[in-house]
Amino acid sequence: MAAALQTHFERREFKFFLDGARVARVREMIRPFCELDPFAASQPDNKYSIESIYFDTPNLGLYRANELEVCDRYKLRVRSYPDVEGSPAFFEVKRRYHDVIVKDRAKAPADWARAVQEPGWFPGDSEQGRMSPAAEAFLARVRAKGCRPVCTVDYQREAWASTVDDYARVTFDGQIRCQQVNSPRFGDRPGSWTYVDHAHASWAGTRSWMVLELKFTRAVPSWMMNIVRTLELSRAAFSKYGRSVEGLSLGPRHRVGAVG
Repeated sequence: MAAALQTHFERREFKFFLDGARVARVREMIRPFCELDPFAASQPDNKYSIESIYFDTPNLGLYRANELEVCDRYKLRVRSYPDVEGSPAFFEVKRRYHDVIVKDRAKAPADWARAVQEPGWFPGDSEQGRMSPAAEAFLARVRAKGCRPVCTVDYQREAWASTVDDYARVTFDGQIRCQQVNSPRFGDRPGSWTYVDHAHASWAGTRSWMVLELKFTRAVPSWMMNIVRTLELSRAAFSKYGRSVEGLSLGPRHRVGAVG
């Protein structure tokens, strides 16, 4: 998967809620400018699974910073791609500064749970013989803040990449669900899943099948702006981790849509 090989991202992201009819319209309008991500194109229904374990401080400080829309905030997660046979997990630090997203990721060791749980232990990058800066940054933040795993978030993604821009992507995320976790391990979860997307959640006031994300580096591509104007889309605030904390009743409930 091409996206999984990239280790540093700096971009902006606009999010929207779409019903089924608008999903079809967006697909139609992006075809002259985008092509399916190669891995998505090889999967049934052009969708692949993403599973992430989110870490937070004992008092959910990262979640609260997100809720308060602190201008400089970040998330800590370990991400995997269950549909990719033999795919490693990745350490990720996703930082947001105002409207700019900076994400650093590093290939995690096979026993990454031990690296998280045992300060000072890390087998090193098998290709370079040392810890990568991104892995070091992830582990340093986890240990400095006393972070521990809070929940697993799982969803289906359909990804498109621009063929006319240096970097621009369109993703559709659906079937977003979560579970509370107490240990940093992937695999089958014994408990039940809680859905937190608008298509499934009982508290949702608007039925929405997908979360659309438009991703780009600096200026919004003109074809993206045309989609927003033509379909009269309104930006929405939606954090998969923030919504999961609320859906699992792990933190204080705020007004719907307040999560950034």
